[in-house]
Amino acid sequence: MTKSEAGSNSNSVVRPIRSGSQSRAGRDPFESIDVVARSVLVVEDDSFLRDLLAVALERNGFVVETAASAADAKRVFNRGDHDAVMLDVSLGPGLNGFDLAQILRSQSPNVAVVFLTDLPDSRFAGKEPGELLPGIVYLRKSRMSDTQSLVVALDSALRGINTDEFRQDQEPDRPLGNLTRKQLIVLGLAARGLTNAQIAAERGVSVKAVEDTIARASHTLSKDDEVGVNTRVTAVRRYLEATGGQVVINDDEQ
Repeated sequence: MTKSEAGSNSNSVVRPIRSGSQSRAGRDPFESIDVVARSVLVVEDDSFLRDLLAVALERNGFVVETAASAADAKRVFNRGDHDAVMLDVSLGPGLNGFDLAQILRSQSPNVAVVFLTDLPDSRFAGKEPGELLPGIVYLRKSRMSDTQSLVVALDSALRGINTDEFRQDQEPDRPLGNLTRKQLIVLGLAARGLTNAQIAAERGVSVKAVEDTIARASHTLSKDDEVGVNTRVTAVRRYLEATGGQVVINDDEQ
């Protein structure tokens, strides 16, 4: 894994101006300021998106290194001195992004952490919101419309200000946000292809209990035009739509 070449603006960072955000001194905290370029490690298993993010950040004055997996990320991080890490949650076999961030933050307590993921919230990966690191930024890929919003969120994480404004995992209208942790676990197992009987055995409950959980989740998620559709099919489809087809939840609760 090699360092991406920084753009011609590598000796300064242009901080996009966000209207309505003023410091106590009356100065916009996101206005352009000449500073030494900041270093970001991008961890993303999708090669196209990884390269796209690297180019976008370099064009905004960041020095960027990339990694395709948690194992690669630990090697790159250990040999550098990064100001921030931007990472997906689903990273393939091995550690997920939440676990990796915990390790990197323990090694470098001041590193800024930005999650950029398809998952609506941390429960889809077996983490309660309260278990996440403090001061993080959580962005959903489906909500990212331009590079500027990404850079502003990253700058907020780096400076440790207004990070709550970039916690899209806490939005009340996020996909499947009204389902319980148990319902998400069961739907995650169903999305993996497990039968109701296999889910029941996995969780140590009856098949009827699994059927009831799926039925309640389906009722919560169903739309008027889906009346009569198989409840399991409806619920699993909604789950996969919400996660961009990813299934990374860890069922560590019985």
